[in-house]
Amino acid sequence: MDKQKILIIFLFLVIIAFSIYTAKNVFDSYTKSIFDMSYSKGYTDAVNDLIKSAEDESCEVFSVYNNDKEVNLINIDCLYEE
Repeated sequence: MDKQKILIIFLFLVIIAFSIYTAKNVFDSYTKSIFDMSYSKGYTDAVNDLIKSAEDESCEVFSVYNNDKEVNLINIDCLYEE
């Protein structure tokens, strides 16, 4: 093989390697952003559910739990109502 063909093959392989590297980085960035958005959405939904439960007009105690831990909560404004 002459030097020109070797150079063309080398450049082709470099372009392929760079394309694979770039595609992997784009995919990793995309999956990380999806994960971050999902985490943020879940956190927001959980907080909104807590607020909704606390603002309930019946002023009843509600339970919040995570695995084996559980607490009972109530809106503090309900304690001061007459």
